[in-house]
Amino acid sequence: MKILKSLTKTIIGSTIALMVSFHALAQAENNECSGNWHINVNTTSSVEEQKGQKGVWIPATISLDRELAKCADKILLKQPEGGKPTLNGPISSHHYQFKNTARQDLKIRKKGVYVLNLSGQPSVDFWIYAPSARRFSPGDYRGIIEARLNGTKIDKSFTQTHAFNFQVKPYVRAKLINTHDDWLKPTGTSVRVHLGDLTERNRREIPVYMESNGFVSIAFSSQNKGQLVNTTNRRNQVPYQLHFADQSVNLTDDVTFDAGNRPFRGKKVTIAFENTASPYARAGQYEDVVTINMFAR
Repeated sequence: MKILKSLTKTIIGSTIALMVSFHALAQAENNECSGNWHINVNTTSSVEEQKGQKGVWIPATISLDRELAKCADKILLKQPEGGKPTLNGPISSHHYQFKNTARQDLKIRKKGVYVLNLSGQPSVDFWIYAPSARRFSPGDYRGIIEARLNGTKIDKSFTQTHAFNFQVKPYVRAKLINTHDDWLKPTGTSVRVHLGDLTERNRREIPVYMESNGFVSIAFSSQNKGQLVNTTNRRNQVPYQLHFADQSVNLTDDVTFDAGNRPFRGKKVTIAFENTASPYARAGQYEDVVTINMFAR
């Protein structure tokens, strides 16, 4: 009888020990952090600066499941291979920066690692800022972000990389100098040039400021094929010449040529009109309409 009582006590003790161990395991699993999260970089909603550094602001968001967000207090952002975050393009590479929603610099924990505060929120917005991006050569640029959740309950396994593409389109802009800094519109802009007494040789110049991130081609078209035509009697004509950046342009036919062998980072050029002295021209008003189109490529 004594032996039986001893065996019974041993079995009961083992059972209690097993129940305690199982309860502790279940509690540890409930404390683990889990859930999905993702990064979204919306390059189609980027905002261009017209002045200053002429950079581009690209909105981005990191979203987390609510349970996972409770575990994280920060997100660490960096270039995967270290160093400054970089956009790699077809012929050049450029650095970019991470900014908060107020467009202020994020705190840098160590070289190349940006700290984005999360504070338990399920999502956080930030900006990717590329200074001087409007001057980048046209093409497709690629950036890669490495993001890691940071918190007392989170290990380094909560790390992911996100690649995004940023398209830089070619553009060209032009404005007349000393006209309140207004850029010429793509369509509907006209300038009237008065040459004066056509019995004498006259020259009138229009100073133009141009800028482009690519190579520029210019097309010229004359309504009267390089002739000033009398508005009363079209048989009376006076020839004239157009000069662009010291190049003579023959307006007998439509003509297109390259304006330079490098992008215009800001350049002043002159468009000049010069008539041939016509002492025997009939009296009256003479005119022509010249259309000038600029293309970036």
